[in-house]
Amino acid sequence: MSVSIGFQRKINEWISSNNNSVAFRPFLVDGNPYKSRVFVVGAFPHPKFEVSGEFQQFEYMESLVDATLFELIYGEQMQSRENKGIAAFMQWLKEECSEMAVNTTITALMAESAKNLKEHSKVVPEDYEKGYDIFGQVLAEFQPEVMILHGADALRQFRQRFADSLIDHYAHVERVQDLEEVGAFAELFVTNERKIKVFACRSLSYYGKTGEVFALFKDEVRRILS
Repeated sequence: MSVSIGFQRKINEWISSNNNSVAFRPFLVDGNPYKSRVFVVGAFPHPKFEVSGEFQQFEYMESLVDATLFELIYGEQMQSRENKGIAAFMQWLKEECSEMAVNTTITALMAESAKNLKEHSKVVPEDYEKGYDIFGQVLAEFQPEVMILHGADALRQFRQRFADSLIDHYAHVERVQDLEEVGAFAELFVTNERKIKVFACRSLSYYGKTGEVFALFKDEVRRILS
C-alpha cells in the first residue's frame, strides 16, 4: 500500500514529537489498516528507530504499511522473543483467519526498555502522555472489530486508560491466562454506535513458532472472526 498525501499528514502527526523528531511508532500493518478487523496490542515499548531527514521520514511512514520494507530497514531491531511471537501469531491470523492485523502498543512512544519509557514521564512528560493519546487516536481512526491484548501489563494499562468507555464483563478477573478461556471479556465503545470486542491472552513472547499453548484461545478468536 502506498501512503496517500492525506494519510501521510495523519501519520506525520502520530510519529512526531513536539520538537518534530520521530519519537513514536503508532502502528504496523502489511497493507491498508482501514481494512483490518483486528488489533494486536501489547505494552512493551518498541525500540527507538533513528529517523533523520525528509527522505528517511517518508520511508519510515511507508514502512508502517509495508511489512517487507519495515523488515528490510528495521528488522535487526525487532528480533526480541516477544516480537517474534507477535509475528508468528499475526501470520496465523493471516493464514487461518484471512485477517490482516494491525500490530500496536498501548503507548506509541518508542523506548529501549520499560524502564527507559518510565524515565520519559519525568524527562519529556508531554511525549510520554502523547504516546498513550496516539493509541486512542489510532483506535478511533481505524475502528477494528476485535482487539487482542497480550500480556498482563497491556491488560492492566488498557483497563486503566479506557475505564470510562469499557464494559468489562469480567472486571474481577485479573489473570490474563484466565481471560484466555473467556474469549471476548469486554466491549470498548469508540463511538456511540461502534464497539470493539476485547480479548486478552498471555504475552506473545510465549507463543513460539506454532502457538500450541494458545490453542484454545486461537479457537475462540477463529470462531469470532468466522
